[in-house]
Amino acid sequence: MISMKNKLQLILLFNFAFSVASNAKEIHETTKIRSNTSTQFVGCPNSTAQVDLAVNNVRAHILNGGDLWWDPVSQVNTYEVPIGSGINSLFAGAIWIGGFDASGSLKVAAQTYRQQGANDFWPGPISKDPVTDSLSITNSRCLQFDRFYGVSKQDIQNFVNGGSPTQEIIDYPGNGNVANGELPLLAPFIDINNDGVYDYTQGDYPAYNFSGNYPFDSTTNSYICNDYLFGDQGYWWVFNDIGNTKTETNSYPIGLEIRAQALAFNAPNSSVNNTTFYKYQIINRSSDGLNQCYIGQWVDPDLGDATDDYVGSDVGRGLGFCYNSDADDDASAGGYGLNPPAIGTDFLQGPLADFSDGIDNDLDSLYDEPGEQCAMTKFVYYNNTNNTPDGNPSVADDYYQYLAGKWLDGILITHGNGGRTAGDPPCNYMFPGTTDPLFTDDWTMASAGFSGGDMRYLQSAGTFSLPPGAVNYVTVAVVWARDSAGPLSSVSALLAADDNAQSLFNNCFTPVGIKENFSVTNVTCSPNPFSEQTTISFNNPDHHNITLHVYDLKGRLVRNLNATTGNSFKFEKNELHSGIYLYNLQSENKSIYSGKIVVQ
Repeated sequence: MISMKNKLQLILLFNFAFSVASNAKEIHETTKIRSNTSTQFVGCPNSTAQVDLAVNNVRAHILNGGDLWWDPVSQVNTYEVPIGSGINSLFAGAIWIGGFDASGSLKVAAQTYRQQGANDFWPGPISKDPVTDSLSITNSRCLQFDRFYGVSKQDIQNFVNGGSPTQEIIDYPGNGNVANGELPLLAPFIDINNDGVYDYTQGDYPAYNFSGNYPFDSTTNSYICNDYLFGDQGYWWVFNDIGNTKTETNSYPIGLEIRAQALAFNAPNSSVNNTTFYKYQIINRSSDGLNQCYIGQWVDPDLGDATDDYVGSDVGRGLGFCYNSDADDDASAGGYGLNPPAIGTDFLQGPLADFSDGIDNDLDSLYDEPGEQCAMTKFVYYNNTNNTPDGNPSVADDYYQYLAGKWLDGILITHGNGGRTAGDPPCNYMFPGTTDPLFTDDWTMASAGFSGGDMRYLQSAGTFSLPPGAVNYVTVAVVWARDSAGPLSSVSALLAADDNAQSLFNNCFTPVGIKENFSVTNVTCSPNPFSEQTTISFNNPDHHNITLHVYDLKGRLVRNLNATTGNSFKFEKNELHSGIYLYNLQSENKSIYSGKIVVQ
């Protein structure tokens, strides 16, 4: 257990002159005292870039500072579902990371409300001196990357097919500044001539895999697709935790460079239409490693009217969620009215577990399998109060205590009641219903006698090690669902939506099955290989319109056959060169099957 440090808290009562009273949050500030490490602080300003991801039924506000879903200036949230309704389901969220270096010093990077300018993250990639190993980023580089790089699948497909590049394709930051100590590859791209340099004039483009086919790793039983872009529309950005003195957690810098994607799919007939995804590539640029690391998704959910919410967890799914405590979410207070929805966040992909640690990190009853990831290992909620062991965190130790599934005074969270009852057994997950395999009772906020309120929760994955140069990928889905038989029916619908999001992720976001209850079966291609002509056949009993797209191994579209409502395509070689090609059957612009053909 980590001993608590002496903390001097100065509680500041203040209001932003331009805040919206109905959405205002109680926020706090703490005296910060710490010394610097070898990181060179140059005083990067806090990020200001903001943008909305709004391609489906969600309008999600994105910031370039480690936080999401709100505007720190106006204190107004924007996670609007349904889009255009003016009703929001989340207030704010952020990634938290913490662990200990070799000397036992705790290092944490986190974000909450940027109270009085408090901040732990700044825009831009990190430079590393090859002689001294010191880390730095210049003020100008921070300002240069205080922006988002929009990626539209259709725009990039048009460019690959011979169209003109958009400004986003031209500006895309495929490479770091190696001369200044940055990593050579920055934003992922398809390198047509394999020279390692992003140059759209040579045909390079942001890394969409238009074939829909990804290498399969038989050792981990998973597809290899971490270094690609996804979604019908998305944004890419990069941020770090060294750009200035960290005033959110009062922590030493870790040396993290985090490349992020926010993405969504326009899928009107699927629960994915109410889902957004956030993919993080987390790189330890420091020469110091960390141990006993956790990574967490912090969420302040405001499900319409924020004053009557419950939160809970589903252990097997790795899901934290928020739902209404009663059947009527007060519409006059910005609520959803009768039969309110539920919303949740899921670790679709967690950090890599330490090799041979003898722990079932992914909760599948297997140990130390290749590529094992850390699933959600802790879920805690806390109150919007200051100076209490179950309230708002204020210094590095507080953030790590919550990441580790403990209260701020170091006491283990216990199962049942409010999680702090003497004599109750310790646990890892608060309010899991019946999903915690270590317990048989149904523990929820309702069963514990809680009144609905303005909740916060943190789900975390760990522990794992973060050695120098380590790269981890973490992917989070935000799922939303609404049913017509009260709050618990919306939770049931949410679980089904979460399963759909996990399935989509497991298939490298290739939207097979995204149009639910529709697929083709018994697909054959004969002859294959072929020299003149082949026939691709399939079952299509409902006579959906299906098109055939053929790509070369660079992902370039080389042939497109018009839609058929039948059950086959005859495909002729014509001018194609001999080689391997990838074909894709699509319906309503969504992939429903992919395969490989060989032209002799």
